[in-house]
Amino acid sequence: MAGIKIDALGAEIAKMMEEYAAEVASDVKAEAKVVAKEAVKELKSKSPEDRNSKKMHYKDGWASKVESENAVSIGIRVYNRKKPGLTHLLEKGHAKRGGGRVEGKPHISEAEKNAIEAYEERLKARLSR
Repeated sequence: MAGIKIDALGAEIAKMMEEYAAEVASDVKAEAKVVAKEAVKELKSKSPEDRNSKKMHYKDGWASKVESENAVSIGIRVYNRKKPGLTHLLEKGHAKRGGGRVEGKPHISEAEKNAIEAYEERLKARLSR
């Protein structure tokens, strides 16, 4: 910056801030994608299995996809593509057909909590370099 005239200092600072903002946005997007994949992997390993079938449609149905992305942010959804209506029932529990109740098996909330913590830690580490 020794060769910058005082009149151009403001423009140079603005340019450097734009470059930094673009780098941070890129880091945020990259870490979000990695954490979403880790959440999918965790959900596949911790989801309840179907006792009545050898097929594990629910457990293997977890996926993530980028729903929206622009210059500064990204929206990623983690969802169950094979049995989407079953997630709430298994997580929270449900009434039985003949009476009584099936207890929920929390697996989504745990994966969400772990993903949030991992995302924060990864971003702190990446942005502090």
